[in-house]
Amino acid sequence: MPKEETMADEEMLEEVQVITITDDNGEEEYYIEDVAIDFNGKTFTVLVPVGEEGDAAEDGEAIIARVDTENGETVYVAPTDEEFDGVLAKYNAMCTE
Repeated sequence: MPKEETMADEEMLEEVQVITITDDNGEEEYYIEDVAIDFNGKTFTVLVPVGEEGDAAEDGEAIIARVDTENGETVYVAPTDEEFDGVLAKYNAMCTE
């Protein structure tokens, strides 16, 4: 593989941000953003679980989170039921196209 392609691949890997979410039991779970979806003027993301190596985890479920900004930092917030249903419908429509 040419060196330029390898460097580009490495740069893409570095841009992947792993998001840590603590579950109800205090256990940390790791996710990456799969896709961003705009709904009712807000941005939501589908978070996909990843394993310790940064690859897709075989177990675990994807979650939908609203992306907010607090004190200049990105935070992931649980959507309302209405937001969840709307974003899920848009995501399902994207997957069937």
